[in-house]
Amino acid sequence: MKNIEQNPELDFARISVLYANTNAGYFGIATGVLFFAYIVDQLSTINAATIWAIAVGIAYVPRVILSIQFASRMKKREITSDNIKPWEHYFFLASIAPFLLFSSAVFIPFGVNEFDALLFFAVIVMTLISGSILSYSTSLPVIFLFLNASMLPLIATTFWIQEPLFNALGAMLFIAYLLLSRLIPRQNRLLVENIALRIENEHQSLTDPLTKIGNRRRLYVLIETLLPSSLRRKDPFTIVLLDIDHFKQFNDKHGHSAGDELLIKVSDILKECSRDQDLVIRYGGEEFLLVLPSTNLEDARILVDRIRGAIKEKTDITFSAGIAMHSELLTFDQLIEQADKCMYIAKTEGRDRYVLAK
Repeated sequence: MKNIEQNPELDFARISVLYANTNAGYFGIATGVLFFAYIVDQLSTINAATIWAIAVGIAYVPRVILSIQFASRMKKREITSDNIKPWEHYFFLASIAPFLLFSSAVFIPFGVNEFDALLFFAVIVMTLISGSILSYSTSLPVIFLFLNASMLPLIATTFWIQEPLFNALGAMLFIAYLLLSRLIPRQNRLLVENIALRIENEHQSLTDPLTKIGNRRRLYVLIETLLPSSLRRKDPFTIVLLDIDHFKQFNDKHGHSAGDELLIKVSDILKECSRDQDLVIRYGGEEFLLVLPSTNLEDARILVDRIRGAIKEKTDITFSAGIAMHSELLTFDQLIEQADKCMYIAKTEGRDRYVLAK
């Protein structure tokens, strides 16, 4: 399993979960604020309920806007594993003010009703923390921010008031705080490891077991995002379908183990010659497919020439290839069909060449 501390895909999954869970959590925090606002209205010695509730609501506005922006950019596929990490920091910063304003309720004067009010607030806080363990548990900084902001002022207030009942409540809350401080990291670790395991299993299902490059399933996962993005941006992509010449004869002469080693070597050469954003797929037995985003036919031809040179330098085989560029008039299957026809022409014209679709 990859190092879970430095895994962009893991960051993408857990931060996406953080935002998704938080959207559902807004109902819970709104309920808690309204309920305690009622308690404040009934027990406080000043008319602070409305002011406090409105202040907390306003403080949550930036985070709600942030959540909306995140959802919008995710829908447009503008957020990727490469740029999602700062969104956790944005979420943390947008949570400071609402968390602190929420906990400021403990400083509202309640007079003789002080213990009852703090007891109600403690129940609400512990209920919200239970929910936050589920909502924020994929981000330790955020969940500890909520834990500290909501519990520490409450605990400090109960100990500040020099009365046995308040001190007993404070002691109980402090013990709960210590237990949660130990349990939350364990919960986070288990959850993150489960997400990492799911990602690893997905990788295995999208990878050819011999060559360790993508398989057809990986191809169609990419096309689901590449095709609409290419059409929306009017940014064409090109595919290269290539087939090793006389591979069956190579297998018959050198054996299947040598054939497997050749497939691995060709896969490595294709990856070495390609860019990071290109996708290299084992399309069939000795067939490979390259998907080249933001690439026209001329640029694809230059890449194929580079691959031909590398393969001739490092192996004793040649390949035939068909090159086709996507347009809005073609489905992806039709694009594959074009490249396949071009590859067939290259085969019939003598192999060791490529043909560009017209």
